[in-house]
Amino acid sequence: MRMKSRTWVWLLILVGLGFLLSCSTNSSSSSGTGALYVTTQGDALVSPFSVNLGTGSITANGTGVATGTTPSATPTGSTPVSMAIDSANHYLFVANRGSDDISVFSIGSGAALTEIAGSPFPTLPDPVAVAVTASGSFLYVANNVSGVVSAYTIDSASGTLSPVPGPSFTAGTTPSGVAVTPDGKFLYATNSGSNNVSAFTINSDGSLTAMSGSPFSAGVGPLSPRVDPSGLFLYAVDEQSNQVSQYKISSTTGTLTAISPPTISTGVNPVWLAIHPGGKYLYVANIGGASISAYTINTSTGVLGVVGSPFVTGGQPSAIGVR
Repeated sequence: MRMKSRTWVWLLILVGLGFLLSCSTNSSSSSGTGALYVTTQGDALVSPFSVNLGTGSITANGTGVATGTTPSATPTGSTPVSMAIDSANHYLFVANRGSDDISVFSIGSGAALTEIAGSPFPTLPDPVAVAVTASGSFLYVANNVSGVVSAYTIDSASGTLSPVPGPSFTAGTTPSGVAVTPDGKFLYATNSGSNNVSAFTINSDGSLTAMSGSPFSAGVGPLSPRVDPSGLFLYAVDEQSNQVSQYKISSTTGTLTAISPPTISTGVNPVWLAIHPGGKYLYVANIGGASISAYTINTSTGVLGVVGSPFVTGGQPSAIGVR
């Protein structure tokens, strides 16, 4: 899986970007200019683009900044591959694939990070993705090898993680990503080995209950699930079939229904999906095509529409932040 090759470099860049972007969730204007940042593994750069908030198109905005190759700061776990920040910007959670644990950092002034007492916290083998509920009460981890999603309660005062009582929650084969709806009611896990999406209801104690009809069919090698800000639609990139799968979320049950059409084409080997906080635009990093695909989101139907041709980047774009 391509996530294995992602380095500390882009993660450290996205720590700063994640804080910036999480502070910009009110950026919903239909005009003006936004910003998009892309990390590229091939040339070890983070490159800025301007976003036309009227059309969704992007243009290069200056030159890329070199990230270096060996970070000297946190995070401390081995092979960090994913992260999440709580909505209050209090804590950063990092999945360390190589050391099978989760590092937790408090976020201070100027986005400074301090590892909390007790961190890192053990998880099941091969944690590859994390998601936090909007309330900041629960953390969920996709464990690639074991095929389960782990659940943790977050202590709001300290950031300490405690396993939710009971067994872990079974997903599909090789879960690769997790996403939670804005209201904290539902969770979705993409399964890159079984080519589907597992769906769960989040209970009041943080435990998960599999939904009726789960798992739901996806393309080949689904990754990077994202729920739009309205909580009505779910999107995931299908790395091996070069497309985005698009779903309608039932507001009452959380079940997924494929939108018509159910997919839209991307560039080669899409690995990362980002949605603008305003909910009108979606962007995909195509690691095999050295490009970013841009789409409009129909806020009534969820249908994606292509915005121009894919935008050329440096080699191997692996992650996107947008505001």
